[in-house]
Amino acid sequence: MEMADKITFSLEDEEFFGPKGSFGIPKFDSTLDGGIPRGFFVIAIVETGSGAELFGKQFVSPAEEPDNTLYISTSESGSQIFSIFDKYGWPKDISVRTMGEEYNQRVLNKELQASRFRLEGFTMPDIQKLAQTRFVDDEAEDFLTELTNEIMSLGHYFRAVIDSMDFFFNREDPSRVLAMVRMMQAHTQMNRGLLLCTISDSTVTKAMEQELEMLADMVLKFEVHRMGNEFDTRMVIRKFRNSPENLAIISFKVTAEEGITPETVQRII
Repeated sequence: MEMADKITFSLEDEEFFGPKGSFGIPKFDSTLDGGIPRGFFVIAIVETGSGAELFGKQFVSPAEEPDNTLYISTSESGSQIFSIFDKYGWPKDISVRTMGEEYNQRVLNKELQASRFRLEGFTMPDIQKLAQTRFVDDEAEDFLTELTNEIMSLGHYFRAVIDSMDFFFNREDPSRVLAMVRMMQAHTQMNRGLLLCTISDSTVTKAMEQELEMLADMVLKFEVHRMGNEFDTRMVIRKFRNSPENLAIISFKVTAEEGITPETVQRII
């Protein structure tokens, strides 16, 4: 049995990228021992309205190598994404793929459905649900395989975000999605990449959530709590492989200058 070729990294790359990458949020980096270790696969479990979409965009903003940086959205259009990049001055020469938009366009190309959707004002989840059950040949629309291929094609020290995995868990056999996630995690680890995947807290079973958490190097929980007339947004670091001292509850706010920025940090002992 032949051994797989060992992946080697150039000294120049090792010096340029270093052992850790930025979260895209300098105050997070300083709070968490200088950043995120290369090779980490991160799962973010999110509540609606907790700011995770902005965190994902901020995560790709360091874009050490723009052509090796990928942002995949399943719920936003390209124009929506780039308007946020414009707002904060984040690089726009990275790769962006809008799978939710692609999915809907393939459905809406069918004239009859298109006119009905436009007249009735269907939302994106409505269209996806209808397409899944009635209009789309699933064999010809294997977005999960396309997703996996996109990640597996990235090179050493890549940086990528998938926002969100809901799209795939809602359309596919969860065990198949998990198998593909395992492949992406292995590719991330072997190539010293950084991969962040978001998933809504209500999308998968607790058993599947535990499977994902075991696979991840880092687990974040984005929460939003109402306090009187205001909302308190926080990120709970539930897992940080080999660095339990980094487990914390971080309250954050969104500013026009910095995007997401931490306000208070409470260590979990």
